[in-house]
Amino acid sequence: MAKNRLPVANKKPVPVTIVSNSTTSNAMPKESMERERKWKAEDALRDIERAEQHKCDKALMKDVKKLAIEKMNSLKKI
Repeated sequence: MAKNRLPVANKKPVPVTIVSNSTTSNAMPKESMERERKWKAEDALRDIERAEQHKCDKALMKDVKKLAIEKMNSLKKI
């Protein structure tokens, strides 16, 4: 073996078995689906509550409107 070469292992291809998981791993238990759905609903409610708080902040909404106009003007250039 040459001094500066790395040893090469077996050059034969390694057999691979492709396993379809379409029925077993994609199916979520009912309890997990319900928990996920509840979490999404709670998260959406928090988003709505924050949006309502933002709407009450007149100074923030003024800045938001200014930023939205800037963004619309930059998109018009495309």
